[in-house]
Amino acid sequence: MDDEWEDEEQLVVVELSGIINNDAMFKSWGTCKILDIDSEQPMMQVGQYVFAGEYEDALGTCVLFEEGPGKGKEGSVPELKYKCHTVKKLMMQRVFLSEKKENESDAAGEGDKQCDTVCQSSEERKKEDEDLAAG
Repeated sequence: MDDEWEDEEQLVVVELSGIINNDAMFKSWGTCKILDIDSEQPMMQVGQYVFAGEYEDALGTCVLFEEGPGKGKEGSVPELKYKCHTVKKLMMQRVFLSEKKENESDAAGEGDKQCDTVCQSSEERKKEDEDLAAG
């Protein structure tokens, strides 16, 4: 039996809205948890903030670039390289969670079947790899 993991990368343009403390948000920006990204209403947690959203057609085209090292002097403008484009974006609104009461039922009926995905920024992955190599 040959069990192999196949990694699939999905790039998603996400627009966050709601009451957000920018300082706290940027401290935990490298890692987020995503639940049901392929559903009609995905959810995402970034630090202490929770967002629910839906996919919408973008006005025009969203173009994503990859940042490369700048040429020349240190501190120069980084070189941008085209990565991909999309006409969809995930519009996320901040939500506030509350404890579920004992007599409330699971509306979807699938709460135990759902799993979440942890995504990390490439900078965090590099740092973890460096820490593992050094340790």
